[in-house]
Amino acid sequence: MIDSSLLARNPKTLAIVGNGPVSQENAAVIDEADIVLRFNRATSCGAAGKRVDILMINRARVYMSKRINPVALHRAKEVWINDIEENGQVDWLFEHECKPKYLGFGPLEKARNHLERYAAGPDFLPTTGICAIAELLDIKPEAELRMFGFTHQGMHTHDLDAERDWINDLVKEGRLKKFDASGVPARRPFAEEAEFWLRLTEKRLKHYVQNKLIHSSAETKKRIYGE
Repeated sequence: MIDSSLLARNPKTLAIVGNGPVSQENAAVIDEADIVLRFNRATSCGAAGKRVDILMINRARVYMSKRINPVALHRAKEVWINDIEENGQVDWLFEHECKPKYLGFGPLEKARNHLERYAAGPDFLPTTGICAIAELLDIKPEAELRMFGFTHQGMHTHDLDAERDWINDLVKEGRLKKFDASGVPARRPFAEEAEFWLRLTEKRLKHYVQNKLIHSSAETKKRIYGE
């Protein structure tokens, strides 16, 4: 069970926003949800809606803070790490920017259990988005899950065919509502674009200070990747 004050409020609608294309007309639908969940780089933040209540990041030891959308991190009320803390930590800057919640292996195992029915191999890692959906279906079955920006394309380490088939079945069963990306693509307005670049510049400067000056590059790599 995730220790989340946001989920404890029993939200009726959750917008789960992937990093694929999202249409402009769906931006308002995303922001009107009780909770907005985005992932990793959160590429559509500021374009397909402005809100980020939860930012979920995949495997802490491979994500340095400079790879995270600085606007999404700033706006997020909660930051979830889809891993255990002992399996590696993010860089020195990250701990100054938020108080992450480590989810352990629960969401990963729940996703794998679902995908086994679709012949997903044991060596495949479920995507972060699929892990989130598996977890939310389990702990918030009464909530309406709305899915945006999922293309089921990407790295070969994921069984994307199995993930797509499972999502399609969830849609047919009425357990998930998936919004397509047809229509005008969502774009960041000028104010959002300006804030992104200002915060990115600030983050890169802080990243250099924390991970190159205060701590050496060797110390930082050891922290992220272990011995």
